[in-house]
Amino acid sequence: MADNPDAATDGMAETSRRTFVKATGAATAAAAVGSGANSAAAQTDSDIDGLIEGMSLRQKAGQMTQVAISSFEPEPDGSNVPENFGVDTVGELFTELGVGSVLSGGAAPPSFDGTEVVQGVNALQEYNVRNAPNGIPFLYGVDATHGNDLLEGATALPQRMNMGSARDPDLVEEAERHTSHSVAAMGAHWTFAPTTDLQRDPRWGRFYEGISEDPLLEGDISRVRARALEDDERMTACVKHFAAYSIPNNGNDRAPAATSLRDLRTDLLPPYREALESDPGTVMVNSGAVNGKPAHASHWLLTDVLRERYGFEGVVLSDYDDLDRLITNHDFVEDFRTATKKAINAGVDMYMIGNGGSAPGPVQYIDTLVSLVEDGEIPMERIDEAVRNILELKADLGLFEQPTVDESRIQSALGGAQAASEQLAKESLVLLKNDGDALPLSGSENVLLTGPGVDSDGNDTRALMQHGGWTLGWQGPSAGGPFPRQNLLVDELRSRVGSLTHVPTSFSNGTWWAGQGDEGNQQSDENGEFEFTDRQETAVRSAAPDADAVVIVLGEGPHNEGFGDRDELVLDESQRRLVDVVDEATSDSTPVVGVMYAGSPRGSAETFGQLDALLFAGEPGSDAGVAVADTLVGEYNPSGKLAFSWPRNPGTPVGTTPVPLNRYPPTSTGATDNTPLYEFGHGLSYTNFEYGDVSLSKSSIIDASTTAEVVLSVEVSNTGDTAGEHVVEVFNTQSYGSVLQPIRRLLGYERVSLAAGESTTVDVPLDLSALEVVPGDVLGVMPKVVEAADYELTVGQDGPTTTLTVNETASVGDGLPVPGRYDIDNDDEATYADVVELFRAVRES
Repeated sequence: MADNPDAATDGMAETSRRTFVKATGAATAAAAVGSGANSAAAQTDSDIDGLIEGMSLRQKAGQMTQVAISSFEPEPDGSNVPENFGVDTVGELFTELGVGSVLSGGAAPPSFDGTEVVQGVNALQEYNVRNAPNGIPFLYGVDATHGNDLLEGATALPQRMNMGSARDPDLVEEAERHTSHSVAAMGAHWTFAPTTDLQRDPRWGRFYEGISEDPLLEGDISRVRARALEDDERMTACVKHFAAYSIPNNGNDRAPAATSLRDLRTDLLPPYREALESDPGTVMVNSGAVNGKPAHASHWLLTDVLRERYGFEGVVLSDYDDLDRLITNHDFVEDFRTATKKAINAGVDMYMIGNGGSAPGPVQYIDTLVSLVEDGEIPMERIDEAVRNILELKADLGLFEQPTVDESRIQSALGGAQAASEQLAKESLVLLKNDGDALPLSGSENVLLTGPGVDSDGNDTRALMQHGGWTLGWQGPSAGGPFPRQNLLVDELRSRVGSLTHVPTSFSNGTWWAGQGDEGNQQSDENGEFEFTDRQETAVRSAAPDADAVVIVLGEGPHNEGFGDRDELVLDESQRRLVDVVDEATSDSTPVVGVMYAGSPRGSAETFGQLDALLFAGEPGSDAGVAVADTLVGEYNPSGKLAFSWPRNPGTPVGTTPVPLNRYPPTSTGATDNTPLYEFGHGLSYTNFEYGDVSLSKSSIIDASTTAEVVLSVEVSNTGDTAGEHVVEVFNTQSYGSVLQPIRRLLGYERVSLAAGESTTVDVPLDLSALEVVPGDVLGVMPKVVEAADYELTVGQDGPTTTLTVNETASVGDGLPVPGRYDIDNDDEATYADVVELFRAVRES
């Protein structure tokens, strides 16, 4: 968090707002709220503990409630308040229930106009402070997941998978600082980001939300994002989804995950811990289950690991309606009372309640919570702990001192960070293939641009593909807009080539919500409806022979959560047919270039074999047009590296997915080729980079507890005739120990810019914690260690190698065994009674 200016005045400039509030209490904060006649907070001069003591149990339960709203109007305005809410107006959420937080979920606030949003939030907050029982300001949370993706004209940054491909944490941090200030300017206090789930299974509908399949890279980017999103003193971040959300057994969203403690502790948990190093104010819980235990009911995850082992002191938030999903999704408990009891006792502080459906609303939740405490099934201490976390966050954000936001900020904040957004989009582009130097184009060509880009109403739907989900809507923008600030490939390419013929093919994403009960209207594997009509085919066949080059846009529609789950990763049939037609209609000398807008690795080797070049753009956001067009004509030299492994057999959903870099050997038993089509770290350039001599700052260390980092130095030369940037990556590619070692694991990376013919020595810091394993037998409960061994280090995919010798086994950071290991009686606490039971079991055995 940003420093507290009041604390700085008192000589406490280095003390964070969060620490300051905990040290001094909320006396002045509570008093400052007192403009409301009914404000209990205004009538107390004590600290937060005193404020809690003055609240009724029902009021405390209200603070532990977050409700999705679709209107900022407190009085009746024709908006539909769901029947399950138990109130008639938005205002009654505060006057009757005293809820502690509201949200606009799905990147869709009540208005996409920034001025209307900030005015609406301020008006509702003023109403709340005047009329709510305690006058405590509410927290307003939004899904600003890749920039301020909520407002018309705002900058939508490249999606998270693009951030991983860029390998540039400093640039990501710069861009996300703008997100923090822009979202705060619209009146929000809380964004449900960063998503810190390891990107492993491309069948999963939220694959594009992950940074990388590699825990080091995932952790690096998540750490700087969490820090940057809290750059504005009125904003807090939310590390999610704790934990192991992204490895569902069947590839479907919110499905259970089965994993070993070894995998959980070695690969899945470390990125969350890295993100927590930035001291975010909140954590959101995994919607799924881990090894048979729903995360929302897991005391081990939410208390033993998150609170006690990782030291998290902020607010733990449920995901959308997920207490109810303990019943409807997991079939874990039989009623909402039991679900609430298990979740709150496990460590959930605040329940996020959706805005419709049959799930229990805020009245039922509050009534249930009060009853559970009165009946002794939830301790009052647990309630007070949760409320204290919530009120400390509000004080930390300055809401008691100033509940509303300056409405003049929003216009200057909208659409900013264009330079950072454009550069991030460029750095994230991955050149997968470039046979015969098909790219870059000279810029003088007659170019045919084709591929998905129009719906039946004539709307430009290619813009949807460049943004992806969580962009002015849960499943992405609507075809007719509104849109974030954006530039488009067709416009930017037209201004950079001799002439452009544009033949867009049909794409509509309108099926994702229609008729959920009608199987025929369900979202397709391609996340939309694609078509290549006879008229379009005729136009392509007419234009292709005269084209000096053809650029085909490929990919998938925007999507999110379960609507994006897919069984196969092949391109839509109409897109494959389009590639066939272009291949047939062009001569062998005409370069055919694919540009892929997609949130997952789409396409097969067969289709790619018909392309001379393939540029994977991911979902590059607002500045996609400039980034892609500049790259196609050589005004920018691509430097992105895949942050995931691209499956070889996209039409085979079983057996070849996932194929992450850090999987265990063997890669194949002979029946199927389980090697990736494109490895993690693959990415071509318009120039050539070569590696020379390599050395280590220390080729031998005693142990990793005393030397957690070494520096690898390598000579890098640009041997081509074009300037370019290059990402130097260092992998551990061979080692032996007490357990299986991954095929390769990333230890460090560094971006370097070199002119044609230039050479330099690049120093790459290597994080030896990436070498940690969980030793011991199958259980995987021992402390993580870097084992004594010789570790082969390789620069790039197959560059020069060197060896690091670790002489003694030791832990880098956490030298303790798995939390909860000695909870013998399974009451979620390791106590003397467990020790007695353990000794009794040992003696009897």
